[in-house]
Amino acid sequence: MIFFWRKFLNYFYILFFLFCSFIMGSAYSENITGDNTVNSTSNNNTTQKKFDANGTSLTISESTTLSTDSSQTVNIFTKNNGTVTVESGSSIFSNGALSSNTIQGKNQSGLTVTNSGTISAGNSKAINLLDATNSNITNNAGGIIKSNTNTITVTATNDNDANNVTINNSGEIYAEDISRSNTPSNAVKSEDDTDNITIINNSGGYIHNNNDNENAFRGSTVFVSAVSTATFTNSGTIENKAGVDGFALGLNGSGVTVNLKDKGKVIGKISIEGSGHTIKLQHGAGQGYFYETTGDGTYDLEDLDGNPVVKGSAGSIGQAGNEMLDETLSYKSLNIRKSLTRFKKSEEYLNQNEAWGELFTSFHKRKEKKSTLRLGSKTTSVGANIINPISENKNFIVSVETGLLNISQDHDIKKNGFLAGLHFNEIEIFNTNSELFILGGANYNKSERNILTNTTTTGDLNVTDSYENYQFLMGAKTNLDNLFSNSSMNSSLPDISFNFGYSYTPSHEESKYFTWEEKDIYNGSIALSDEYEIINDEKTNFYFSWIADARSVIDDNVQVFYVNGVKGSYSQNNDLKKELSLSAGINYEYKFSENNIFLMSLDGLQTSQDTGGLQANLNYNLKF
Repeated sequence: MIFFWRKFLNYFYILFFLFCSFIMGSAYSENITGDNTVNSTSNNNTTQKKFDANGTSLTISESTTLSTDSSQTVNIFTKNNGTVTVESGSSIFSNGALSSNTIQGKNQSGLTVTNSGTISAGNSKAINLLDATNSNITNNAGGIIKSNTNTITVTATNDNDANNVTINNSGEIYAEDISRSNTPSNAVKSEDDTDNITIINNSGGYIHNNNDNENAFRGSTVFVSAVSTATFTNSGTIENKAGVDGFALGLNGSGVTVNLKDKGKVIGKISIEGSGHTIKLQHGAGQGYFYETTGDGTYDLEDLDGNPVVKGSAGSIGQAGNEMLDETLSYKSLNIRKSLTRFKKSEEYLNQNEAWGELFTSFHKRKEKKSTLRLGSKTTSVGANIINPISENKNFIVSVETGLLNISQDHDIKKNGFLAGLHFNEIEIFNTNSELFILGGANYNKSERNILTNTTTTGDLNVTDSYENYQFLMGAKTNLDNLFSNSSMNSSLPDISFNFGYSYTPSHEESKYFTWEEKDIYNGSIALSDEYEIINDEKTNFYFSWIADARSVIDDNVQVFYVNGVKGSYSQNNDLKKELSLSAGINYEYKFSENNIFLMSLDGLQTSQDTGGLQANLNYNLKF
């Protein structure tokens, strides 16, 4: 009898356990098919949603939270073409401390997850794509996908496929757990044996973790491995908050392509293992950058904007002021030539015994042209030209100038310079009466540029430099009539001038990463010019002037530079070595009295290098 009751009680316990399991299963799991919505009027927002047919969809809306204390709050297993949509303000949680795989997409194809709210796991894997193919995850701006570790994971097991997966982020994806010895803590990870994985972090997207593990597989914010091909594109920010010695990006396997674009930032080292990888950089023409890389993997570097890039890490430096040396010489020469024209039409020139001077301010703007690496820039300058007769035929010239050159991609150069030399009113050159100027001087430059780098906690760095460059200008001008001594023409022809410029920049070193070897450049130009009187009486002299200048670089050396000790070089595109310039202006001189003369001029400039500019000049002569 006792044996009977014991046996009865055992069966009772078993039946009771099975009954409770059935009741609990009914309360915490719900098989769904077709289109399903969890919203503010739903009473099923604490039950697991298990997809039970192909083409099933689930939408969480109206700021509702679908939440369980277990794993796999949304379970898509062997059901294809499923859709999960989390609208703004809504959430899906697996809350338990050991809960994982908030959205489990296992052994399926065609899953689409679109998140504008929050998807969160208490432990690991907010989204787990296990042996999954042809799946798409989109995290929109404002969306959050988070877990303690391995927030979005793509994994292949037992010779199954995990391929053709796209992860597109414009919101925030992160693994919030601080490193735990050998526990991986990636924000996004595609593991070995996956293939054709595409990860895109758009502008405004933020992917981060906090793991200082020395193993890139365990510690990288984003880890990408592939059998034959995968792509990671960053225009936003990826950051390992453990610091710049942690890994932000890890590559392994074969054929991973990394695209670092726009103003996207990488904060933390880049680990490269495996083979056949490619890092493509597209931060803009002239943008400087330096990315520290580690590992024994093989990779190629490409700068899609045409900037010279050096390997041994990944670095490039915009040529900036070096690329514009020939133009700077040309514009200085034009400034001196126009000033000499105004001087020769002044009363001081006629008297030959009084100094003449003018103040000037100028603004030049140059448009960018990516195909030739022509950098966009804006130049503002103020200065003075002073001409003092020292004999009947000879004048001493001093020109001083200060200005600011703003170059595209956050690079500014402050310039202070002077030129000094002689002007000969009349000199015979090759049996032709001409005028001649010869000037020499120097520029003192202070440079500050912002570069992108993974070696700082902000993802960028201000790099400074101070350096000099030395200049020499010479020009000879005559009237075309003088070249045709036998001409019977009565009409006046324009003046013609031949001009030469030389610039030398010694080697110099910037505050971080970049070193420049010396640079020489030689300019030559031929110009036509003339002036046309509009009003000329006892008190007023009003005339129109113009200069048409054809310039070319005669010779220059290849610019050699170093990025963190690795040698690179830059040769200016041939299209940038030639320039046609037209400068035209109006000049107004008014004589208040014998002792008070006022002169004002306004010049415009347009060149074939898409540079436009204005220059205003002012002279007031008061005699006592």
